[in-house]
Amino acid sequence: MAAKAIGTVIGKGGCEDDTFNGSEILTISVEDTSRACAPSISLGQQMITLKKGEKFPISFDIEYQKEEASKVPDYGLTLSARIENDKGKLLYINDARTSAKDKKIEVIKV
Repeated sequence: MAAKAIGTVIGKGGCEDDTFNGSEILTISVEDTSRACAPSISLGQQMITLKKGEKFPISFDIEYQKEEASKVPDYGLTLSARIENDKGKLLYINDARTSAKDKKIEVIKV
């Protein structure tokens, strides 16, 4: 059975009005980040190809593993967002912990 995280990705730190050229990929993940000194575990992921002329905010609607998420403490269930160009170069990333219960993920330009 699946659960959903629904919200928007917004730009911050001066990139709020950036326009995309249509070849960028936004990747949203729901992750278990509760384990100290260990890599996070992805519970669900959504990849969105951005459209030419698209701007922030960008909506997301991601399904994730409800049963696995129920085993994670609230503080450890988080969202991550990254935007890469068509060659895999990182352009934007969220730089702060974002709870999976939040309705928005803020990203900065790298």
